[in-house]
Amino acid sequence: MPTDHHLALGVRPDAGPEEIRAAYLRVMRDHHPDRRPGDPVAAETARRANVAYRALRDPPRAPATDGGGRLGGRVTPAGAAASRATAQADRAYSAAQREYRQTFSRACLRVGVAVLLAGAALLFAVT
Repeated sequence: MPTDHHLALGVRPDAGPEEIRAAYLRVMRDHHPDRRPGDPVAAETARRANVAYRALRDPPRAPATDGGGRLGGRVTPAGAAASRATAQADRAYSAAQREYRQTFSRACLRVGVAVLLAGAALLFAVT
């Protein structure tokens, strides 16, 4: 049985990524609010297509839905926290990388302070 995501894009449940992308582009070309200003049905269709495409394109990172895979769900604070935790895990550094970054930052700070002091010394020497 197709989910609402598949219905929103008009694709079969076993559709591949190329077919999903083509369906998304077709729906957006026909119903984008910029092409049909003032049409609330077109705006809602485009919104549903955006949510469906995000969900079908990358299921692990899909936005929170109302629990049954249906559109219209809201992102809860817990869902937002989980998304932030996932993003932080993606950007996580190993201990060696963190140490390197800290060492590099300190070295940059020392060089910056040295340049500032040298500039101040030259300024006072000239005046």
